[in-house]
Amino acid sequence: MNPSPQRQAVIVGLFVTVALFILAGGILTIGDLNDTFTHKVVVRAVFDEVSGLKAGDNIWFSGLKVGTVKKLTFVGGSKVEVLLNLDQEATPFIHNNALAKLGSDGLIGNRIVVIYDGTTEAPPVKNGDELKIGTTVSTEEIMTMLQTNNKNLLAITTDLKGITAKIAAGEGTVGKLLTDDTLYTHVTDAVETLQVASTNARQMTASLATFSAKLNKPGSLFNDLATDQTTYASLTGTVASLKQVGERAGAVVDSLGHSLDDPSTPIGVLLHDKPAGGDLRSTLDNLERGSLLLNDDLEALQHNFLFRGFFKKRAKEEAKAAAEAAGN
Repeated sequence: MNPSPQRQAVIVGLFVTVALFILAGGILTIGDLNDTFTHKVVVRAVFDEVSGLKAGDNIWFSGLKVGTVKKLTFVGGSKVEVLLNLDQEATPFIHNNALAKLGSDGLIGNRIVVIYDGTTEAPPVKNGDELKIGTTVSTEEIMTMLQTNNKNLLAITTDLKGITAKIAAGEGTVGKLLTDDTLYTHVTDAVETLQVASTNARQMTASLATFSAKLNKPGSLFNDLATDQTTYASLTGTVASLKQVGERAGAVVDSLGHSLDDPSTPIGVLLHDKPAGGDLRSTLDNLERGSLLLNDDLEALQHNFLFRGFFKKRAKEEAKAAAEAAGN
């Protein structure tokens, strides 16, 4: 049984309607046209130049898309006024003291407007507000900086190439050190000498530490001098006594010097009075002659028969005493 023409028309109409809904949904999803049905807040920003920005480009805030560029218009000569369609849901977080700058979606992607900064003390943006412009680094500036860096890197590489070539050829201190065995040997010997000196220095330091420990040992002179007030006082008194003795000796020497220079003193007479000196010499000669005569007289008495027994007895006693001393 064939369906009636009316029923066929209804079925075809349903299919067409469903297809239209699917097509509209695809267009809205792919083309992001659903923004048309969201509430917008329009604000403005005036740039000196927009570097390829166009209507429909995205607006980003804190890494999220918050709207699109609505319109670009020349104002005041070469400046460009950009109207920004901001999603109403995002406006409570964007304050009217925020800044706007141009950016790009990636290194060479589409141009975008970036909104950043802003403080919570300022009110949220509303229709008609104007955002101030922040510092923008364009893609051209980035490429220029990269080209400059590449030139600098090339110059550095060229210099390094020349340096390494000189080193390989044995030029300069480093080149000679790497290629000259004699210089390397000298450097090695110097390093070994420094190591020996360092070892000796450590040993000397250890010896000094041991010596210092001994000095700090209780009972030693230096420890007593540093800690015992009695020892220090005694040493101070001894030094003071030695000083007094030295002063007295100096006074005696000074007095003796004055006596030597004074002809009226006995020593001065002996030194300065020639007759007195001659008399003293004669007296000494007479004493010497008297001593010789006395010695001869004693020798004669020993041989006299009256005193011979006395001297023999005395000689025997002396011999006996010497024998006893030798026996002991």
